Amino acid sequence: MKRLLIAAGFMLVAGVAQAERGPPHAGGMMHGGGGPRQDPDLNHDGKVTFAEFKTAAADRMLRRLDTNKDGRISKAEVKAMIDRRAGFGPPDAAQRMQARFAKQDTNHDGFLTRAEIEAGARKRFDEADTNHDGWLSRDEMLILRQNRRGPG
Repeated sequence: MKRLLIAAGFMLVAGVAQAERGPPHAGGMMHGGGGPRQDPDLNHDGKVTFAEFKTAAADRMLRRLDTNKDGRISKAEVKAMIDRRAGFGPPDAAQRMQARFAKQDTNHDGFLTRAEIEAGARKRFDEADTNHDGWLSRDEMLILRQNRRGPG
């Protein structure tokens, strides 16, 4: 009985420690560049499908940029983020973000919706899927993230 209580105590401590650390990361796929991020491998099968990729991309962009939580990203929200990051990163970062916004805003209404963000994810997914098997491996995801950060 004493051993059972000790074992239960260890399990409780391990559970609390894990909860404080957060969920386990699949091979580090959730790290790199901007701190922890949502693991795009939603079903944890070691493969990132396009459906998983576009969902993760849209969720991440909306979480980071949709400050008023209306489900879309406005030019003003992008400008505010650029202003907050002024002086950090490459000198052309603001121009690249504005160009990316304009390219993804396919209906030219001044807002990016989830559908527009997900549509933009297709090109990035196809470029990252170097062996054209229809899913991204951990290595392909790592290369994608490194390419997005630019040269070191």
